[in-house]
Amino acid sequence: MDLIKIIRENKLIYLNVDRLSKELAKITGEAEIDIRNQINDLINDGTLYVDDQNKISISADKGFFKAKMTLNRKGYGFANVEGYPDFFIPAFAINGAYDGDDCLVEIISRKSDDEIEGKVVKVLRHNTTHIVGTYIVGKSKNVVFPDDDRLPQIRILKNDSKNAKNNEKVWVELDAETIDSKEVCGKIVEILGQANTPKAEQLSIIRSFKLIDQFDLDTLKEARAISQIVDKANFSQRIDFTSQRVITIDGEDARDFDDAIAVEKIESGYKLFVHIADVSEYVKENSHLDKEAFRRGTSVYFSNQVIPMLPKELSNGVCSLSEGTDRLVLSVVIDLNNDCDVLNSKIVEGVIHSHHRMTYTEIKNILEGDNFLIEKYQDVYNDILLYQDISNKLQKKRHARGEIRMNIPEPYILENESGEIVSIEKRVQDEAHQIIESLMILTNECVAKTFFDLKLPFVYRVHEKSDSEKVLRLSELLKNMGVANQLQIDGDKPMSYQKIIESIKGNPSETTLTKLILRSMMKARYTPSCLGHFGLASEYYCHFTSPIRRYPDLMIHRIIKNYLRGVPIQDLKLKYTSIVARASIQSSETEKVADEAEREVDDYKKALYMTKFIGEQFVGTISGVQEFGIFVELDNGVEGLVRLEDLPSDEYVYDESVMTLKGEKNHYTIGDSVRVIVANSNIRLRQIDFDLVGVEKNTLGNFVVKKKDKKSKKSTRKSVKISKTKNTKRKKKR
Repeated sequence: MDLIKIIRENKLIYLNVDRLSKELAKITGEAEIDIRNQINDLINDGTLYVDDQNKISISADKGFFKAKMTLNRKGYGFANVEGYPDFFIPAFAINGAYDGDDCLVEIISRKSDDEIEGKVVKVLRHNTTHIVGTYIVGKSKNVVFPDDDRLPQIRILKNDSKNAKNNEKVWVELDAETIDSKEVCGKIVEILGQANTPKAEQLSIIRSFKLIDQFDLDTLKEARAISQIVDKANFSQRIDFTSQRVITIDGEDARDFDDAIAVEKIESGYKLFVHIADVSEYVKENSHLDKEAFRRGTSVYFSNQVIPMLPKELSNGVCSLSEGTDRLVLSVVIDLNNDCDVLNSKIVEGVIHSHHRMTYTEIKNILEGDNFLIEKYQDVYNDILLYQDISNKLQKKRHARGEIRMNIPEPYILENESGEIVSIEKRVQDEAHQIIESLMILTNECVAKTFFDLKLPFVYRVHEKSDSEKVLRLSELLKNMGVANQLQIDGDKPMSYQKIIESIKGNPSETTLTKLILRSMMKARYTPSCLGHFGLASEYYCHFTSPIRRYPDLMIHRIIKNYLRGVPIQDLKLKYTSIVARASIQSSETEKVADEAEREVDDYKKALYMTKFIGEQFVGTISGVQEFGIFVELDNGVEGLVRLEDLPSDEYVYDESVMTLKGEKNHYTIGDSVRVIVANSNIRLRQIDFDLVGVEKNTLGNFVVKKKDKKSKKSTRKSVKISKTKNTKRKKKR
């Protein structure tokens, strides 16, 4: 029954709940109490709106939109409204909303289709139930100051303090009845440790992102009941691969091994075996293990800690393809010709026995001619050369079809056993990494195409092309920076991006420009629809190769095994169509949260590390330019801000189209090399400040910045007040 339709047709607006319930009960013939409950549900979810006089109207008819709020630390926010660009919500129009709240918003001004300003009309649901903060014992009252300074301080009564000590980090449950009052109260549910210690700060980030770092007893009980021994005699229906020269290749610090490989050289080319841990054999559908894996969606990786998707009994135990042990696998057998075209592929259930647990470093050194390692791994040395040959050919094929390969070095944080950060350095993928990457990409493509052709429900990994506006903006920016491109014409083709990246190789701004290209592109996600992978220039793609640490892989393993065991296609469609849709959404969301938490921990550790270098000089590259200053990235990947007020006194023009700050005497643009001094490292804000070497601190109270208008290309002047305590931080778009 559509109550909204009935209300509209009968013009039943501006009535109170009692009156509206009676009128609708008469029309529908339903019990008044049932109607009242439905009305309250519609009010709670924002479909109906109750004004100050308790009169009800339809929210949409009043121009109100349901939205999810995202608040900036400076006080303003954005409302995510389905079907619209984000509404900008000024600080004065937040009206008590917290970050992440569900709200009703309305438009208060509209400059263009892409520039909408709104205000919060009503908070429908406060989604912040817990906060992380620092407990401070005061003379008259005790409070917690949230790490997220968009939230108010929380009063803690003595009985709710859990005997926390002054300046300890705590996890607080908010009192829902006080959340909209002037004084919000709460109770401490967990003490995380002394503030400003690495362990407490990392745990604070884990809690603030609501990551689950402990397994419940039911899940652990299931995991511990699983035998760690695989007796292949009990799996006679599986193909026995235990005599194959199977190896795993992972990092030195890897603890779980979910992929293994073997190869044969045959007359027509190569026969490749990619063996993936058969996690679905142990994680049964709707079990506690399955529900917990779905809830987590992914493992989360920090420099010194892993929060696994599955308990260690599986992730480091029976599901890990450890050296010298029999393990159950789903195997993809791929026949390739000598040019590495796929002749055919099939998926089978198998049992393997890994002969060697090898590392990327060992493979790299073997390929570079390390005689000791060649002798040590003599039994698989020729196989390693075959993997290299296959990988090189696959890379060439991906390049020919337009793969966008961005070799952006990633900062690697090295810590000692006591948790002290020893160093931060950039690391790039070497040939050993590329071998495994090539084989896994090929496997994922083969699996995705197989099940697309079968028209079965599936979870695909998709990467869509950028929207036309972003393509146009990037094209103009690159051209203004002297990088020729055809994006305005061929922006929907991966090859056009590939040509740009190849054209800037060796350019001093290569890394910075590559990051600009990356930020202009869509994020990959999971979906039941096979939409292709733009970055890989691949028509069919999924994630199949890491079921220990990613739920989508586990989900499709389950579908694959049901199909292999003869479950009718129609039954699989009925059973899994809705499940893969839910899994796709959940996995995309949990992946996003994991990425953000990993970045937050990395930013904290970078800031902590750089406190040791206050006053020291470094050479860096300008990685970003804004009205408020320039961002400089050091050779180790640490980035800091030189604030506008700390640049030489000048009249600057900020030109967004070329990302420059240009004065009469000074000029700053991305890619420029500069020498900086570490001025400050704010651990709480995860923010590092630099000063330029040889530049005196600006002592002026005001100076002028001009910004070029995007549309008119004219410059507009604005006076910028300089404050030595100004705290400006870039909103990163990743």
